[in-house]
Amino acid sequence: MKRSVGRLISILYRKNQIYLNAAMKPLNITSAEQPILMYLYRHNAVPQEEISAYLQVDKALTTRTVQTLLEKGLVTKEKDEKDKRCNKISLTQKGLDMREAMIEKFDGWNQIMLDGMDEAKQELLFELLEEMVEKTEQHDLKGG
Repeated sequence: MKRSVGRLISILYRKNQIYLNAAMKPLNITSAEQPILMYLYRHNAVPQEEISAYLQVDKALTTRTVQTLLEKGLVTKEKDEKDKRCNKISLTQKGLDMREAMIEKFDGWNQIMLDGMDEAKQELLFELLEEMVEKTEQHDLKGG
C-alpha cells in the first residue's frame, strides 16, 4: 500500500483532539475553544474575523465557539469602534489567569510528538510541514 501523508496527518489530528480534550478537561476547555484562547494569548483584543482567518475555520464555527467562551466568562465581545460591523474579542481576567496552565498542556502535546527527535530533525519537520501548508494554500481546494 502506498504511504499517505493525508492519512498520517489525519491520525495525528485525531490523536491531538483526544489529547487536548483530556488535558483541557480540568480547565473546562474543549479542543475547539483551545485554539481561540491560544491565539488571544498572543494577539488579545482582535476582530472575530481575524480569528477565523488565522485558524482557517468558517465564521459560524468561530461565532459558536466564542459564544461558549463568553458563557464561561473567559472572553468579552465588543463592537469595534472603527467598524461597528466587527466584533472585537478580548480575554477576561479569568481567561488570562488560565494562560500558563493552557500553555503547559499544549506544550505537553508537542513534547509527546517531538520526543527523541534532535533539533535538526525537528527543524526539518517544521520546514516540511510549512512547505506543505504553503503548497495547499496555492490551490483552489474547493474547486475540486
